[in-house]
Amino acid sequence: MKDVQKNLVNPPENPGFRFYLGLALFVTSFFMLPTGLVLKGLVESHFWKGFILAIFWLSAPLMKLSAIAILGKSSYNWIRYKLHFYRKVAIPDHVSPTRYTIGLFLFVFPFIPNYILSYAPKLFPDAYLIRTAVHFFFDMVFISSLFVLGGNFWDKLRALFVYSAKAKFENESEIV
Repeated sequence: MKDVQKNLVNPPENPGFRFYLGLALFVTSFFMLPTGLVLKGLVESHFWKGFILAIFWLSAPLMKLSAIAILGKSSYNWIRYKLHFYRKVAIPDHVSPTRYTIGLFLFVFPFIPNYILSYAPKLFPDAYLIRTAVHFFFDMVFISSLFVLGGNFWDKLRALFVYSAKAKFENESEIV
């Protein structure tokens, strides 16, 4: 709560190019599945159909993760400041272990339909609208997970893409 009050007095700066690049990559990732389905229809070979679908289905979640890493915590704080209704909710930087576990489940769970559609497409109906609705639902779950996980998760996710980043545990008992 102190972080939100501090931001009311000193608003964060617009992150600039990183924000717009990350946002563009994040929005583009939502068009990967429909693009793959359209391109699949233009090819006759079963190998190339499978290859195109695999590339476009796997690239969407990777693009989302990359976009989040590019956006970083500064963009998260800027978005949080700009969304007035969001400031009322005030998602803290540090969340409880239960909330963190739920957030991680929501973060990982949306990847399952991509793998099912890649390796066992017969488990989903052939109807395009149903598949699109399923993917849209799981994309929304993925986005909501970022807010459930809180502000410190952005730094953890960004550290995945920084070679020199090291994990630091507060208590040695947390290391499994």
